[in-house]
Amino acid sequence: MLKYFSIVQALSRSALATPNEAVTHQIRRLKESLEKDGFAKEAKSLEALLTASESSLDMSPSKIQRSFVVLKGEEVTPKTSIPVDKETSTPLAEIFFPDDLPEKAPMFDGNIQLAIHSIVNEWSKFDQLLEINATPASSCLIYGAPGTGKTHLAKWIAKQIGLPVVLARLEGLMSSYLGTTSRNIGNLFAFANRYKCILLLDEFDAIAKLRNDPQEVGEVKRVVNTLLQSLDSRHEKGFTIGVTNHESLLDPAIWRRFDIQVEIPKPSPEVMIQLLKNFITPLEFNESEIKFLAWCLDGSSGADAEMLSKWLKRAFVLEKKSNIVEVMKQFAVLNSGRKKKKKRNVMVHSDEDFINMLLNDKVYSFKQKDLASLFGMTPSTLSKQLSKFKDSEKI
Repeated sequence: MLKYFSIVQALSRSALATPNEAVTHQIRRLKESLEKDGFAKEAKSLEALLTASESSLDMSPSKIQRSFVVLKGEEVTPKTSIPVDKETSTPLAEIFFPDDLPEKAPMFDGNIQLAIHSIVNEWSKFDQLLEINATPASSCLIYGAPGTGKTHLAKWIAKQIGLPVVLARLEGLMSSYLGTTSRNIGNLFAFANRYKCILLLDEFDAIAKLRNDPQEVGEVKRVVNTLLQSLDSRHEKGFTIGVTNHESLLDPAIWRRFDIQVEIPKPSPEVMIQLLKNFITPLEFNESEIKFLAWCLDGSSGADAEMLSKWLKRAFVLEKKSNIVEVMKQFAVLNSGRKKKKKRNVMVHSDEDFINMLLNDKVYSFKQKDLASLFGMTPSTLSKQLSKFKDSEKI
């Protein structure tokens, strides 16, 4: 991997936020040069940024507004009455208008970025698809580990499309009264079908469980059957997004109701580095320090990166900490449930083992001079310590 590609990637992303022809041309030239020199992964990453930029230009407000005049249904307003559970009067949903939805795109690897923008692009060209007797995908299932940005992604998609979100509230939908949950699901879908909106079913597995689960009773089967019928009825009425952390719990028939199924993985090292850079602002760390933080979070989620960033701000600003290695040792102790036991023990108990583990990591490729700076010593001192450690192993 190119040594400074993460910086190049960040600069390209910033430049394409307000693109012009000259910027796009130069980034495309760079992408082609990388392809020619055999750096396919880096070239693909730049291609994803270029595609995302082009999609955002296609989705100007005038184009989106023109597309959506073909959709049927009433407009959702702040005065629109939300359906409620008849027994408890708990609202079945919460409405988020486009101005309430996240502006900033979630950060994923190149292939996922391309897939996401293709979804939005379909809806931005709704009228063009109708001209050839086609329609955009009407449903999307987003699944993956907790904390990977699935709900944020769903809301961001709605923001790009320009429609309000009807977010199902599980505490309103679920009921202990026989038949009430099914009735609530039917009422929720009837409401969504009446209006121009995106229906968002977060924690979807709670109402879409396997019907052959021996731990569940007949009511679950009725609920899932109602959900299947409701998803079918909505197919040509609007866009539906389901979000789950537990895709293995979903009934197989539920999977077939979703035109698109997107798995959101935990961040790659490259994405984790970019997430950390975003979250730790306005704190400033050099590239070696950011890479070290990403290593410490290897296998973690974007939510973990955000949580760590808040921790760092407290440590460096409020507690006046200065050494990043010592701060991360403290973090490892106080967040033991988030760290692999082997890595945590090495970080806390032995600097020699800690340094060797970093040097032997094939993904992050730390150099001795970088580690010397992190551990507060000169490169020659670090080299001597490593030599002593190797000699002691031979005895």
